[in-house]
Amino acid sequence: MPSLLSIILSYLNPIMLPASHNRAYQDLLTLLTEFESFLVAQGQKNSQSQTRLEFQNLTEWFKQNITDLSQEDLDLAIAPRWQSLQTEIKREFKLLSTDMLFLSSARQKATQIKRINSISDRLAKLIGYCQIMLNDISTAVI
Repeated sequence: MPSLLSIILSYLNPIMLPASHNRAYQDLLTLLTEFESFLVAQGQKNSQSQTRLEFQNLTEWFKQNITDLSQEDLDLAIAPRWQSLQTEIKREFKLLSTDMLFLSSARQKATQIKRINSISDRLAKLIGYCQIMLNDISTAVI
């Protein structure tokens, strides 16, 4: 059981991610937010080819910058929490990819709206995970 002093110190000195990880999650947060805004704007225009291109760019960036992050440089106190969050981010991104495929195959406007809502929900989850990563991960409840 942690002592009262160690609990107090953990709040005073939060354990943060290394700069490389922090930058990757900050960039991901920005890209997800931009894609969400783009998706809403494109949903009104019904331009699936542009949406698909933007998502392909996001996917490539994700593969190059997020999937290869490792726990080598992490403080041992946060490594298990980071691994859990990283797994959830990867899982949610795969589900987002599936939702994007469903959107591209949707022909009726009502179905497209449902798919866009589902994608927005996934983006919100991913944005939330990024915010946890960028804040004090040592106190995160997953």
